[in-house]
Amino acid sequence: MRDDQTILAKWGVRELLDKYAGLRIRPAPARTLTISGTLAFTAQPKDKRSITDQYDVDILVPCAYPKEIPSVRETGSRIPREFHKLQNGDLCLGSPTRIRLLQAETPSLLSFVERCVIPYLYGYSIVEAGGTMPFGELAHGGQGLRDDLASLLGIYDDQKLVAFVRLLAAKKRLANKQRCPCGSGLRLGHCHNRRLNVLRSCLGRRWFASLISNRT
Repeated sequence: MRDDQTILAKWGVRELLDKYAGLRIRPAPARTLTISGTLAFTAQPKDKRSITDQYDVDILVPCAYPKEIPSVRETGSRIPREFHKLQNGDLCLGSPTRIRLLQAETPSLLSFVERCVIPYLYGYSIVEAGGTMPFGELAHGGQGLRDDLASLLGIYDDQKLVAFVRLLAAKKRLANKQRCPCGSGLRLGHCHNRRLNVLRSCLGRRWFASLISNRT
């Protein structure tokens, strides 16, 4: 896969390496692409302070990208394990649902780095300098997934939220015939169907079925 120029072009690897010259392709196991090196950036989100910084990282891109999310590690031993990292040491870049939505919208590695990786690193730079997390914090695990879905759907009742996720995991035609869990008394097809259709179209029914299996 590493020699497949079509895949590299589709993923926008060259654009990423051209813009961030400290990164390079590194030999990796079959069916993965590893981009390693120093990620140097200047970032100033709206109404936030400007930060210029750099981190050593490994970005492991699965062959199923963008349907699967890359894993990222900070390799310079600068970010402590307790700062929003997964159990295996990968950086916790945010809600998997949000990241998958971003990848569905713009499926390039440059976009992934600039919209997911750099904001995480920017946040740590702020905290390291004595500040607080600039974008808020999401709980890890199932609670974080529920909180994020609640925000996306505008539904904050756990029972209703689970019902919505079950409809997202169902086929559109079948789901639209069911009563909308919001309590309106209408069928989903005449109520929250548009919002659910967008999510189902972007992420696929299997994604929401997996959330159910994880007791979302």
